Amino acid sequence: MSSQQQHWNDIYKKNPSEQLSWFQEIPKLSLDLITQIATTKDQSMIDIGCGESRLVDYLFDDGFEDITLVDISSEALNKVKNRFHKRNKVPILISGDVTKLDFNRKFDIWHDRAVFHFLTDAKDRQAYMANLVKSLSPDGSAIIATFSLDGPTRCSGLDIVQYDENKMRLVLNSQLILESCFHSDHRKPDGNHQAFSFFVIKYRPL
Repeated sequence: MSSQQQHWNDIYKKNPSEQLSWFQEIPKLSLDLITQIATTKDQSMIDIGCGESRLVDYLFDDGFEDITLVDISSEALNKVKNRFHKRNKVPILISGDVTKLDFNRKFDIWHDRAVFHFLTDAKDRQAYMANLVKSLSPDGSAIIATFSLDGPTRCSGLDIVQYDENKMRLVLNSQLILESCFHSDHRKPDGNHQAFSFFVIKYRPL
């Protein structure tokens, strides 16, 4: 087990999901953006760094069916699996590092509210974007959320990279087009606030 896997497994073992700083009872902005992007309910989706997010619950309830969840923490995915034990619909669960995984399929919508801002090494960012391009279907879209320039500089004991519209454009390759950017003020369970930026990115195959 890598040190990163151990780090995140420890966090999910020791903390109820409702007490984690990124917890959202209703992930409203993500849901709104996915609804705007999706053309049909049978489109495929992948949620990168899903943790124990309730996003998949709301998507299933809304009629979406092809949903894949990815997290480096097997502990988080086990908790999701237990949560869905009695439901008719179950997401595909993949444990691993998104910069190294090969999904062997295409997705229409890629969602990430948790991972990209933790990639402090340029090589990891490049690997992430390469996997994004490889994994998106033609005319697919990505929603990537990061801490804003006025947001935290660290999270869960780790350094992060803050982004605004200009910084995000610099890390996108020629096949990824930044279509829009939204500011979001996230209220943590302890009452404090974190500033996020949400980026909607379109894939244009060469």
